[in-house]
Amino acid sequence: MSAHADAQALREAGRRFRQFNRETNQLVAARRHVIVGEGPVPDALAQVLAAMGGRVERCAERPAAADQRVTVHDGRGYLRGQRRATAAERVDWARARMPVTGALAAQLPSLEGMRVGISLVLEPKTAVLALALAQRGARVSVFSWPEETDADIAAELARRGVAVYADAAADASRAQRLCDAFLGSQFHYLIDDGSKLIRRAHRLAGALDFLCGAAEETTSGLRALRAEPGGVRIPVVAVNDAHSKTWFDNAVGTGQTCVATILDLVEKVRPSWSVVGARVAVAGFGPVGQGVTRHLRALGAEVEVVDVDPRAALQAASFGLQVAPDLRTAVASGAEVVISATGYPATITPDVLLSARDSTVFAVAGGVPDELQWHQACQRDEARMEAAAPAVDRLVYPDGRALLILDRGGCINCTAGEGNPIEIMDLSFGVQLSALDWVLAERDGLAAGIHPLPPERDARVAAAGLAGLGVLPDPGSRP
Repeated sequence: MSAHADAQALREAGRRFRQFNRETNQLVAARRHVIVGEGPVPDALAQVLAAMGGRVERCAERPAAADQRVTVHDGRGYLRGQRRATAAERVDWARARMPVTGALAAQLPSLEGMRVGISLVLEPKTAVLALALAQRGARVSVFSWPEETDADIAAELARRGVAVYADAAADASRAQRLCDAFLGSQFHYLIDDGSKLIRRAHRLAGALDFLCGAAEETTSGLRALRAEPGGVRIPVVAVNDAHSKTWFDNAVGTGQTCVATILDLVEKVRPSWSVVGARVAVAGFGPVGQGVTRHLRALGAEVEVVDVDPRAALQAASFGLQVAPDLRTAVASGAEVVISATGYPATITPDVLLSARDSTVFAVAGGVPDELQWHQACQRDEARMEAAAPAVDRLVYPDGRALLILDRGGCINCTAGEGNPIEIMDLSFGVQLSALDWVLAERDGLAAGIHPLPPERDARVAAAGLAGLGVLPDPGSRP
């Protein structure tokens, strides 16, 4: 087979991977994938899925039957089953594929009379977590920022009896009012993503009065809490630091969904462009950067890594990756796509943007506010933003050069996609439920401050995850 044919087959395999990601929101890694038939495209698809961690099997004919933990790919793509069109169907689809969340929620003590607040990206998996806690008797309320709110899921969750403080169309002022109204609910426990709500509660009169604990889902959120002046005044469980979360959510799920979403968006405005052989610069080689890099390489990209920590840069080099001294150098040398995976503001500065060639794509994986500083480029360099497609803008400079900015620097898989895969969030929410169970069990003994989830609890969540994926039997243990 010629190199051109190889590239064409790899491009088609990448398209099928993105279709699977977009239409199912399920995990590639650790999943059984049965590929039917022979030829360049099935061969390339097997290569791509295996490089992403899929458990690939080949067969000549379509198998008679397979359970929902197995995906069958034939000559046209993967074989679809249950509908996933309406908001109700999307929630039910996710719930049927979240055995860890279901099992660990069922093992919680009764939550009758307990008020639980959830501030997470509002999409189907978050709805499943909220409904599971409500089923245990908790009075559950959900808040989400406008850019992280799926309006259809918000309406469906409200229809099912959960108090929802979210409006996808809200401006900044209304979003803040919704946030403060949510925090006025006298919660006993708060689940947060980015720690904005935990930090706001420390500044809002009465918001901490009933809180016996909270949990933080993200690296950037914990970083902010650890820098909180005077420290936190309630026990906070560092859910992000549990291995059952970071090793999989950050390194596997975020990589898959961010890369797939980025390529879906680029295709809207540059349909003839291919990631196969493309030069991609990734800033940050922590768990998120490693996951992004792994999936890009599986799809045939040439990846160059930048990290200010020489230990991380050395690790990237040991993985066979090119390493640049700084992001501006990587961009100026011809990167076609630039992805920030640092979780730090001012990673992609106006100077970095100014050094890019025409049509370079910029995006953020993970993400904190101001990680991609297009606002400052508009102010300092007289650039302007022009809408190119949904979630895609052109940053146009006075000399006519235009860069593609994806979803204005938002956390790309959450603001322009459906978030991390179902199985990944099932694990992460298993950690959240174990954290809640631990706080309730140790309510009188936990001091204010940030606490790691005990390792034995972390391990039990992982064991439940192995059972959920069909890798090992269910250990049948408590969270």
